[in-house]
Amino acid sequence: MPLIFKDVMKRQKHLFKGDSMDFREILKLQFDEYESETERLVNGLTGEERRFMPSEESHHIDFALWHASRAEDILLNLGVREEEQLWIRGGWAEKFGIPAADVGVGYTAQQVKDMPAISLEDLLAYYKAVRAETLECVRTIAPEEMDKRCPFERLHHQLPEVTKGGVLAHMVVEPVQHLGQIGYIRGIIRGM
Repeated sequence: MPLIFKDVMKRQKHLFKGDSMDFREILKLQFDEYESETERLVNGLTGEERRFMPSEESHHIDFALWHASRAEDILLNLGVREEEQLWIRGGWAEKFGIPAADVGVGYTAQQVKDMPAISLEDLLAYYKAVRAETLECVRTIAPEEMDKRCPFERLHHQLPEVTKGGVLAHMVVEPVQHLGQIGYIRGIIRGM
């Protein structure tokens, strides 16, 4: 059963009594709320519904969930932790039948349509495995690490000066955009 916002708030109740919040607590709260809402939105959808594309040039829910997970994995592991991606070391690329280098950026509508059918359980398992690593990093990262530069120039020419703190902040924004897409597509199919 997915978590709902009020349940997340109950677990974090001590944070709303005027206590000061550490940046780690804020990030964790944001990631918990995102996870709860993601599970709520995909809960009960059929494989056909998850692969519905609202137009010829759009994408589907499975793609949005996979891409958001891939982006978080890359940002976390290559950017903040400077380690190999879970996608590769965990064997997820092989399991999903998607090339290890793929992230979904620049995919054509045809590539989105041709994405292998992946069970919701497997999509959520990869997403949750990445999220567990994200939360562990958030829990343990030292404040002085936040200003260190990430080695992203080899990945993307627009990110040569980004810091680890900037990457963690983007890890909140990036998936929320895709969560909105998932909610929009679900709304077209079933309403909210």
